[in-house]
Amino acid sequence: MKMIKKSKLALFIFSLLMGIVSLTGQNTPMQLSLEQARNIALQQNKSMQTASIDTIIAKRSRWETISNYLPKATGNVNWSDNLELATVLLPGVMVGQPGYIPVQFGMEYQMSWAIQAQQVIFSAPLIVGIQLSNVSKDMMTKTYQKTEQEVIASVNTVYASALILSENINIIDSNINNLTKVKEQTKAMYEVGVAQSTDVDQIELTILSLENAKRTLQRNIDLSYSMLRFQLGLDTNVIFQLTTPLSEMINEAEVQALLNTSFDVYRNIDYQLVEKQKEMAFLNLRKEKADALPTIAAVYNYSKAGQGNEMNELRWFPSSVVGLSLSIPILAGGQNGSQISKAKLQYQKAQVNLDMVTEQLKMQENQQKYTLSNAYDNYIAQKKNIELSKRIYDNIENRYLQGVSSSLDLTQANSNYLTAQNNYLAAILELLQAKYELEKIYNNQK
Repeated sequence: MKMIKKSKLALFIFSLLMGIVSLTGQNTPMQLSLEQARNIALQQNKSMQTASIDTIIAKRSRWETISNYLPKATGNVNWSDNLELATVLLPGVMVGQPGYIPVQFGMEYQMSWAIQAQQVIFSAPLIVGIQLSNVSKDMMTKTYQKTEQEVIASVNTVYASALILSENINIIDSNINNLTKVKEQTKAMYEVGVAQSTDVDQIELTILSLENAKRTLQRNIDLSYSMLRFQLGLDTNVIFQLTTPLSEMINEAEVQALLNTSFDVYRNIDYQLVEKQKEMAFLNLRKEKADALPTIAAVYNYSKAGQGNEMNELRWFPSSVVGLSLSIPILAGGQNGSQISKAKLQYQKAQVNLDMVTEQLKMQENQQKYTLSNAYDNYIAQKKNIELSKRIYDNIENRYLQGVSSSLDLTQANSNYLTAQNNYLAAILELLQAKYELEKIYNNQK
């Protein structure tokens, strides 16, 4: 959630940059650092937006539940025109006459209005319902934080992948340039009879293979950029340039600190979500038990009734009532007992799930530490290998230009050097991915 505060500034910067892009033309790339990419994603990523909406819905649902415990009042107005007054036959003996006498009662116009107010004094299901809504809101907040972690981890990975692919292209370009120079030198050697035509062809074939590999890498870069646009919620026409160098994303001190971190399972988002599910199961059990308790409410009613034969001559008579309402569940056909029994089982299941997730997270933490440790060792090894393969290539290139080594030796050394470079970049990506996964477990994703 702290990142959301920072992202407001990032969003302003992003909007400013977008304005500059629109003024200078779509072909002008936007400079995008890793930190800016993270903050923009927190604002514009579709998953983040839906998670934010879910959080707002949970908050409003909570207030909806609380409102059931607040005073309620209703008002009503009635008006009637007795077109024909009801006639009742009364015994004539009442007035000293034989038989029955028809008598009409009432007035032609009747009108009344009333206000009724009710305040729940005690309702166990409502109290537990409010507690459930509080837990539900907390769960949505935790879900939002988990979405934050996943979005940031995705942005980190895609950003790093794009940088690595770009670095691959730079390596191939450098290699092509170097081999092109060697090819020209070989042509000169061939023309004076020092080298053979197959030497030129062998180097030319290597260059063609590298150019084809470069085209493949360029398509992969385009795909990575499209994935990054999707993560950031950007339009497909937005052009940007990644400004954070790959070296800044590799922090060996952070890796060592992660490997030496003690796991606090209670800080893990997945654990906290399952713990909230257990809490909800417990409250559901309390709610089922609370349904058997009485509900007490205070009731107040005030009304006025008016009647008369003319609307402007109505005579009004007030009335008011105050009292208590007590509702006691007596018999539910055994349904309540069955629901309580089921809620108990759900609570037991939630406890088992929490224990299981705890053990799984501990195993996952051990596995991710093991993966990160191996990735770090591989990174160090590949870093040394690339230095060694470069020295070997330079040595064979010099020997080749002196006529001591063959073109096959040169192309093989060049292939080994490219393989070492690719292995090194792959080791970087593996190290970063392992780091991000372990940070997610520790709930300190950056």
